[in-house]
Amino acid sequence: MHARGIERRKRLLAAARAMLSERELDDISLGDVAVRAGVPKGSAYHFYDDIGDLYANLLVSLQTELLEDQRRPIRARVRGWQDVVAILTRRGMDYYNRNPAARQLQIGPKTPPELKRRDRHSDAAIGRLIAQHLEVWFELPAIPNLSAVFFRAVEIADLMFSLSVLDNATVTVEMCAEAERAMTAYLQTYLTATLPSRRTRIERR
Repeated sequence: MHARGIERRKRLLAAARAMLSERELDDISLGDVAVRAGVPKGSAYHFYDDIGDLYANLLVSLQTELLEDQRRPIRARVRGWQDVVAILTRRGMDYYNRNPAARQLQIGPKTPPELKRRDRHSDAAIGRLIAQHLEVWFELPAIPNLSAVFFRAVEIADLMFSLSVLDNATVTVEMCAEAERAMTAYLQTYLTATLPSRRTRIERR
């Protein structure tokens, strides 16, 4: 029974993810997902209180995927810290454009406030990853509130992405460039235009 329950949860989450590539999130019910997944509605309501509860569980998986995508080592040529910001911002654009469910649940205009609050934890983790990527390439100055600074930088990019999804239903190249510019401008209030290079293994290996 336990194994069957795990399998049914996976099917419900997969069905919800597929449906979010076809329909608006507020046009989907838990019953709709159960039908799509081939799971009895009674079982669906045993696992999840409502569609919002299912979305919250799906969001955890999407956040993990995004973090793993951002965690990948940077292999491109890096000349300044601004290049790192640009590379990671474009990764974010590519991820959201490949994943309609993530686009709807994380940066879409209909994302419920509760999901937005939950996603702030993911944004904080992404901010820490950006700082870690930068520290691979450059010597960062001592910033007492470094985590908060990079968290706010991610929030700035998220705003640009969200505006793009609101107007275009996707993250456009133009709005990704706006996100890069906005993040860079904000971070330049803490980082000098040129940082000391850290001679490490990445570009040189």
